[in-house]
Amino acid sequence: MATKTKATQAETKDFSQEANKMKKAIIVGLLAVIAIGMVAVAGGMLGNGSTGTGLFAIAEGTSDHEHDDEHDHSVEIEGKDLKLLTVQEVAYLWEIDSEILLSRMTAEFDLKESYTVHSVLEDIRAEYAFSPALIKDMAEEIKEQGAQNE
Repeated sequence: MATKTKATQAETKDFSQEANKMKKAIIVGLLAVIAIGMVAVAGGMLGNGSTGTGLFAIAEGTSDHEHDDEHDHSVEIEGKDLKLLTVQEVAYLWEIDSEILLSRMTAEFDLKESYTVHSVLEDIRAEYAFSPALIKDMAEEIKEQGAQNE
């Protein structure tokens, strides 16, 4: 009888660990849906080509402890959240052209697969495991180049 109890306890522990993993995955998924919803609300509609003003924290004079790396970015979003966005959503946050961001990523990472602005960064990372910080830097550079050309 003692053996059955130990086996049952081990199964319960395994089940509990799996349940916790599932809860975490659900929370991450819900956060992604909320972030996408916030983008849609802030801009009216996704994919309409318009530029919005600020979602997440627009970094004007933010302190150093608010940054996830040593770079200053005009949009503050954690890499784990950025990976869940599409190229178009990232471009929207930085107020840049999504096609330019996609073509820059394709060239920079020498991507062989065919991606669109609707591709999720995490899916693209399956081909080339880039750091989300590189996408932030790339978006900043594109934004700065656009401002210089105006």
